Amino acid sequence: MKPSLLTAVIASTFSIGAVAEIKPMSTVPAKPAEQVTLSNYTEHPYNHWSFQNMGIHPVVMVPRDGAISELPQNLRPEIVEHKFKYGETEYTFRDAMINDFTDGYIVIKDGKVLYEEYFGDFGHRDKHLWASSTKSLIGQALGLLVEQGKVDVNEKVSKYVTELAGTHFGEQSLRTVLNMTSALNYREDYVNMTPGEVHYEYFRRLGFVPGYDLMAIDPTKDDTPRDLLSFAGMFEQSEDLPINNTFEYHSPNVDVIGWVIARVSGQPLNEFIADNIWNKLGTEHDAFFMADIGYNPIATGGFNTTLRDFARVGLAMVNNGQYNGEQVFSEKWVKDSFNVDEQDRKATNNSIYKQKEGAVYDSHLEGYKNFLWVHDSEKNIATYRGVFGQFLYINQDKNVVIATFSSADSASNAARETSKIRLDAFESLANSL
Repeated sequence: MKPSLLTAVIASTFSIGAVAEIKPMSTVPAKPAEQVTLSNYTEHPYNHWSFQNMGIHPVVMVPRDGAISELPQNLRPEIVEHKFKYGETEYTFRDAMINDFTDGYIVIKDGKVLYEEYFGDFGHRDKHLWASSTKSLIGQALGLLVEQGKVDVNEKVSKYVTELAGTHFGEQSLRTVLNMTSALNYREDYVNMTPGEVHYEYFRRLGFVPGYDLMAIDPTKDDTPRDLLSFAGMFEQSEDLPINNTFEYHSPNVDVIGWVIARVSGQPLNEFIADNIWNKLGTEHDAFFMADIGYNPIATGGFNTTLRDFARVGLAMVNNGQYNGEQVFSEKWVKDSFNVDEQDRKATNNSIYKQKEGAVYDSHLEGYKNFLWVHDSEKNIATYRGVFGQFLYINQDKNVVIATFSSADSASNAARETSKIRLDAFESLANSL
């Protein structure tokens, strides 16, 4: 489906002018104040350009193959004027998208596109960073190996990755890592970073903070951990927290699962995703992973695709893994991911996301399972979530998928009020359809 002229006009009206006066990379060569660098690429408004051009980092490809699965239409443009209340204020669905610096969104019901809109210079052929929505894809990728009997989630990580034997991660079960109850001595803090602290050093290897000195290291002469995988053994348990007690959103867990997938499958993660997922979805475009200095795909947040291909992943999830005539994900594993039990619920209730007076309280979250944010385990409603506003909303009860890419003005969706409004918009619109 090509965006209409009206959509293009509306998009341009609300795009860069609403974001900031700075227009990143808008001239050749770029003016100094508009130059995107490794030091500012996550900052607003520079992220409006960089999230669509993540080749500023090392990347590895995830090529598509086969026939494209067409997305049929049942266009209902009026749905974006759907009204809902957040607190005492009334918004339209489209208001909620615009207010959180959305680059593009698509709404699908019963497998048919109801509405699709792009803003500014982002379009249906452009790729965009998923950020931590990648985590949920990695969770489903591991499920394929579980389905094949090659992985047992109750086994220790060190059974599959011997390099982690004797480390904190190596002693954890895969289930503990998948549910992020590994009790790391680590903070997922995107603002308050102190050089030398473990989370700062982790972000340097992730590329969130530039590690120019790491880039200069010759690995044949210096064994300093340069990449995410060699750094995984550096993590220790928090002294204040028992294992399997509390859901703590900690990105390093996903690096470990990505490593398990590569080790067990015998393929680099990007090739495993291409062969077992991307080529089965009937995607329109190649995808790619950001990579670390060692060219390891960044499992925790490095996937980049077009918006429609992001939505195709949701179409598989909403149908228990089946799409395009293929069982893309394991049906049993998808169902398990939605199946929040009492232990999962308890760990989530112990987290900061369920502290009602806290800044990151999440009224939608019931539990976290297999790297999936589960809203309702009876109706099978969940989200893939990535910082700065990347969301894949999946509602099996209503057979609705909503995909959004954004370049919001702060990283934490949990703390950003406009993101909380967005989540309410998803739920309200889905319930109205």
